[in-house]
Amino acid sequence: MNLKRIKAFTLGELLTTLMIIGVIAALTIPSINQNTNNSELATGCLKAYSIISQGINLMKESYGPVGFGTKWNSSDILWKGKSGNYKEGFVAQFNTVKVDGSSTAKCYDEEMKYLNGSTASSTTGYTMITTDGMCINYATGGCDNKGIADGNPSPSDKHLTNCMGRFLVDVNGEKGPNVIGRDIYFFLLIKGVGVLPAGNDNNSASCKKNSTGADCAAKVINYKKIDIK
Repeated sequence: MNLKRIKAFTLGELLTTLMIIGVIAALTIPSINQNTNNSELATGCLKAYSIISQGINLMKESYGPVGFGTKWNSSDILWKGKSGNYKEGFVAQFNTVKVDGSSTAKCYDEEMKYLNGSTASSTTGYTMITTDGMCINYATGGCDNKGIADGNPSPSDKHLTNCMGRFLVDVNGEKGPNVIGRDIYFFLLIKGVGVLPAGNDNNSASCKKNSTGADCAAKVINYKKIDIK
């Protein structure tokens, strides 16, 4: 009988191969997960800009041009409607699971952070949670620190002069990382214009690891990705 000898891997060779695969996985999987997470958060930023803009545009039917008329002048009426029962106004344009009519409300108890790791300030305002888990927070003013770290106000001097208030949006609600510039973005309500993302399309001064991230929205929307260096 002529038996052929079959070559096979030794146990040592198999273990070595498995170790190599494990090392490669350990190096690449976190990066893949981070890229996937960043992609989801960038998509959330674009969605937030879209739905807030749509909400304001729908309000113009009964409120008139943005910033003109008594209904726009009161943040309480803007949020709740003239009658205060949420049947008109900004909140009425959304499906919500929670609404807080206090101007000192917060999205959640946990503190929000800046990109540089410090605790964020001025994060209170009228607040609602949408059915898809997004938190939208509105406060009058709050426009002066959105993209002006380099001395060049953005979107522009004229726009900031006519800024009525700011929307703070956590695109995934209470889920982490709860960091401005990653899952939290600012949008400005501009008189005569509507909603604009905070920052500059390609030069958002504070959209850096060692800064606040307050003006990242415009950059993320322009490039459709999170790119923080």
